[in-house]
Amino acid sequence: LFTTSSITHPFQTSCQLLTMPESHKAEKRRLQKANRAAGIGDADGRIVRVKEAPKISRCTVCSVELKITKTNTEITAHAENKHGKTIDVCFPAAAGIAAEMRAASLAPKVSAGPTKKERKAKNNAGMDDMLSSGLASGKKGKGKGKK
Repeated sequence: LFTTSSITHPFQTSCQLLTMPESHKAEKRRLQKANRAAGIGDADGRIVRVKEAPKISRCTVCSVELKITKTNTEITAHAENKHGKTIDVCFPAAAGIAAEMRAASLAPKVSAGPTKKERKAKNNAGMDDMLSSGLASGKKGKGKGKK
């Protein structure tokens, strides 16, 4: 969205001057105003994504709290190195929660469009088509001058 305004310059009688498009700050404010009008987000119109709190488990032997991850490397190291026991003894529920987390991460995600890998492959295919059509156009004359 460019707007024009008429100004006079010492060397020209009049010319059209293009003004800059809105800044990111102005765009953000405009979107927040639209969100407030639509009743989306918080009072300021910001859309806040609430992250899920990390799952934490307490060791049954020493009562230290550790975060449960998909691989449970920290919990495994704690159980084996500090106590010489398995995860099932120190953190009974950790293996089940980790399995749920792995299953959730492997579940197919619904996306709005092609993935980055798909876009890159499509772009490369388009570039290959352009290159092959340019190379197949025929022989060009070699050398520096005309004969």
